[in-house]
Amino acid sequence: MKSFIVLVLLGAADLSLQASDWSYDYETQWPGICTTGQQQSPINIMTQDAVLDPHEAHIRGHLQFRGYGDVRVTATNNGHTLKWSGVYGTPAPVLSGGPLRSNYTFVQFHLHWLSEHAIDGMKYPLEIHFVHVKTGLTLEQALARPDGLAVVGVMALVSRGTDNERALAQLMPAVPELMNTTQYETAPKHIDMTRLLSPDVQSYYTYHGSLTTPRCQEVVTWIVMDKPIYISDAQYKMFGKVDVGGNYNYRSLQPVNRVVYRSMAASCSSIIIPSVTGTLISLLSCLSSSLASGINKGINSLLNVKRKFLGDYKQCVKLA
Repeated sequence: MKSFIVLVLLGAADLSLQASDWSYDYETQWPGICTTGQQQSPINIMTQDAVLDPHEAHIRGHLQFRGYGDVRVTATNNGHTLKWSGVYGTPAPVLSGGPLRSNYTFVQFHLHWLSEHAIDGMKYPLEIHFVHVKTGLTLEQALARPDGLAVVGVMALVSRGTDNERALAQLMPAVPELMNTTQYETAPKHIDMTRLLSPDVQSYYTYHGSLTTPRCQEVVTWIVMDKPIYISDAQYKMFGKVDVGGNYNYRSLQPVNRVVYRSMAASCSSIIIPSVTGTLISLLSCLSSSLASGINKGINSLLNVKRKFLGDYKQCVKLA
């Protein structure tokens, strides 16, 4: 029952302020600890610097995703993103294991385009954030504790593959209804959230950080998957038409200045692409989603070459 109460609190109130209170164009004016905090998010995850934890001092066992196969959600445009929230009174998925020491109840997921996190300097076209609150806590209590929230980040690449629309297929029918900022919520719908998760949910990087919107409370255990899902060019272009108060809805990268751990399954060199590629994608996204997606199609080809000759995993030197 407590998990349902938390679900209502988080579903009714954004983790950020009202849309009119802040803008991605003026990050220096964000309230809270956004400009003064020492462990802010998002960050650029350098795979060679990520620390392996073979003795499970930090990452203890596999991540467990329970109840993600059938989730009843409603969608809305809150002025900064498109958000799908769990419906009160229905079973809420639960996340546990890995770097987490408790159960965390799913509340909502939302989208950022471009991605907020970067991996080895590369920005992805899209990043999905699955927000969870520590089970048994209210929102107010969770925001006051360093381990109050757990957020899973999943990257998306644009691809020409035959099955590239499957991951987001359940979400796309709602997007035309949510082009403009509104209090309107779509009708409840059952979706399979496992289709939105990385193809290897045990391959990730994790660190302690903050919310990426005001008030930027440093209460988040971040779990950033390093294996992307794939979306189509048409789907990506659709998000570019959504009114989120500007041309983009991602926060600038913040100083790393802390330990980033990697799971045993995560590669210590996810990509072999210069950091400038991610910068180009970021710049081009503001001008043309088709240009950015074109670059990412090229990235897909390079990733496939890397996998063919180097494999997806190699032992890193850094150990906890």
